[in-house]
Amino acid sequence: MSRERAAPPGGWTIYAVRFLTYSTWGVLYPFFTVWLLDQEIFSTADCGLITGAAVLANRLGSLAFVRVLPPGRERGSIIGSQIVMAATAGLMCAMVLLPVGSLIAWMLVSAAFGLAGSLATLAQLTLIVHQFGPEETRQAFSYENVALNAAGGLAPFVSSLAYAATGRFYVLAPIGFAVLAGLLATRLASGRAPVHEAAMKTPDAAGLPRGMAALLGVNFLTHITYAQFYGVFAVYASPSLGARSVGLLFAFASVAIVVTQSLMTRWFRETREPALIVGANLALGAGTVLLVAPQGGMALMLLAVLAITVGEMLYGPVYQTLAVAVAGGRTSLAVGALTFVWGLAESLAVALGLWLIGAGLGAATFFIGGGAAVAVVVIVAVFHRCFAAMANTDAPAPAARRTADSTA
Repeated sequence: MSRERAAPPGGWTIYAVRFLTYSTWGVLYPFFTVWLLDQEIFSTADCGLITGAAVLANRLGSLAFVRVLPPGRERGSIIGSQIVMAATAGLMCAMVLLPVGSLIAWMLVSAAFGLAGSLATLAQLTLIVHQFGPEETRQAFSYENVALNAAGGLAPFVSSLAYAATGRFYVLAPIGFAVLAGLLATRLASGRAPVHEAAMKTPDAAGLPRGMAALLGVNFLTHITYAQFYGVFAVYASPSLGARSVGLLFAFASVAIVVTQSLMTRWFRETREPALIVGANLALGAGTVLLVAPQGGMALMLLAVLAITVGEMLYGPVYQTLAVAVAGGRTSLAVGALTFVWGLAESLAVALGLWLIGAGLGAATFFIGGGAAVAVVVIVAVFHRCFAAMANTDAPAPAARRTADSTA
């Protein structure tokens, strides 16, 4: 691209939908367990199981939809996912008012809420891929990262207000976001399935494309590191810094990404993917190791979070871009596999990190996270040609360039 675009690839609507659908999930998740405990229906352990069902379904459910998501029908899947999320939120409210004391029933409804969120993510990322050319891939995913982090910063704040104001009806908070997302999604172009993607759905295309396993491996390790800040740090650092200061660090990370993601993408537009992966993991690993010392004060923690944020802004769009390139048109597989591995790494890292904190070995989890980032640097350095070749994979461009703001 010789000039910067006035609007992101594919138009603004898909990114606004991405913001709203992630908010549908994010407005419930932060205080869901606390709200369940307030209802005095289940024990603490059972409430954890109910919340865990939603989280695991949301993080790991993407692969379940890879073969059933109809190419060219992403808009309908997005709208349908928001209908399911709104319906399950309403159902959980009814289950409290009745009340329903079946743990299995609660886990199933909670998992349905999370699984619908996973479908929304898969459908949106697939639709984004179908709306730009190969030269715009990294920029498009950069905008997606902005939308995701804007929602990640706003939704927990709205969630806290909703929890304080609504009491037993807190679980209805996602419905407003779901309705807005569904209505806005009707403006998305339904389009047609790209010719090259339809051609790839043959028995010969079964299994992971060449190079995908290596990419998923480094993606797994990077998210082991990533999870230390977003999933473990609050528990580890709150006794030293206080909950308010920890919340400010998370807000700082979200605002930094929203404000500077586009600039980062522009500055490193000519940098090759292997170098970006190495740089991202060095920054991510260094910031994660600094998290070991929250007693060093907010200045040190801000430096750590800044390094982590820089790493996230670099690796997120790059991994997504490489996955799409390596998949050779099998967009749903690329997005689904990447999201699944991300969720698996995050779940395992958080579980291990919380166990280590409980055992009095909290510092070890951040060193493990830093070690995972170093492992990525070593892998990419040793297999540099392999990762360089991923970016040069000759995948046909989508059959038609569409604008997300067009109305079917």
